[in-house]
Amino acid sequence: MKNNKNKKFKDFGPYSHWNWQSQLDGELPISTVEIELYSDAFFKGTVVEHGPYLVVNADPIPLGENRQFMRGRLIFRCEYYLDPNQDPTVHPSTYPLKTDVSRYHGGTLRDEMASLYSLALGVRLKAGGVVREFEEGNEYGKPRIPRPDETPIFLPPRDDRYILPFHPTERDLELMQDYVSSYGFLEPQQASTLIQSARLYQDAVWIAESDPEISWLLLVSAIEVAADHWYGRENPDIQKQLQDLKPDLFRDLSSLEHDHLKAIDIVSKDLQGTIGVTKKFKQFLSKFKPQEPPANRPKSWQIEWDDATLARVFDVVYKHRSKALHGGTPFPKPMCRPPIRDHQNGIFVEQPAIGLAEVYLGASWKAKDVPIHLHVFEYIVRCSLLNWWKSMAVTSPETSNS
Repeated sequence: MKNNKNKKFKDFGPYSHWNWQSQLDGELPISTVEIELYSDAFFKGTVVEHGPYLVVNADPIPLGENRQFMRGRLIFRCEYYLDPNQDPTVHPSTYPLKTDVSRYHGGTLRDEMASLYSLALGVRLKAGGVVREFEEGNEYGKPRIPRPDETPIFLPPRDDRYILPFHPTERDLELMQDYVSSYGFLEPQQASTLIQSARLYQDAVWIAESDPEISWLLLVSAIEVAADHWYGRENPDIQKQLQDLKPDLFRDLSSLEHDHLKAIDIVSKDLQGTIGVTKKFKQFLSKFKPQEPPANRPKSWQIEWDDATLARVFDVVYKHRSKALHGGTPFPKPMCRPPIRDHQNGIFVEQPAIGLAEVYLGASWKAKDVPIHLHVFEYIVRCSLLNWWKSMAVTSPETSNS
């Protein structure tokens, strides 16, 4: 068993990643549980195995079922290799005398893995309670009925008009195999950032039908978290970060007659991780956004899928995000409605069909200020995060040597 006494919290990574590493280190499993996973999507395939985890399609329901029906669809089987006595966060003697949230995302191991499945498959999916516990000497396990408070609550649309219309559809479990199989070989800090972004994505799509304004904020935050980590790895020199993200400030500091290098160093360290959030957001999406638009597209109200247009869309979205967080102005109502179907081919339109402008509840918006529907931005966010995940898996030392 490894000595973890001198490791920092961030060096452990998320619990699901740490548990995987314990298996790779040759530890013996301590216990095994099976947990119900809830979704309103339908799944093809039977089993996906990855490290100490297994996902089983427990209830392949035909597509004729009511789309609004959120229920247990999958079983998540987890072998626990972690020794609780090795976790520094549960022993007062090893608590650091400072705040440390480098691994924190507000969930458990089952929530971490469920968020990765949600992101990899592009579905609403959350973990419920334990349905079977396996103990030594009992290969069949002990059945367990989850408590009501362990069942995730989902509020479907009242009129069967979905804001994310492509989520309650069929998915093949095999689509997530390559992604989740690479997770255990990421570096701990990469895994922590991925989980934090995936959890934000997971919550965003889960509440989109009942609270789209908050869903917008969560999707933007999912990109911000990934972008900050990616930018820091790509630009490790914090002084060069200041020069890139705040060129005017860097120039002013450089022009000081005395100790300008010291001033740049002090300001760079003080502002590290807090500056240039808008630029990081745009640069991340510019690099990792999907090169191709969604497969099925409407004839009208279609977004031009070129770099310049998408950059303008991202700029507008981020301005709405800032107004919502700092000014109390919610995302525009036209961007929070269910998309209508194109009258020519029946495909959902990609931007609000409002003509030149719209007035609603004492507010008005020009068409250029409401350039995209939530379901299209969700597609961009998910594909961007998956492309980033794939890039980390390719560059991870463990993956390269495997």
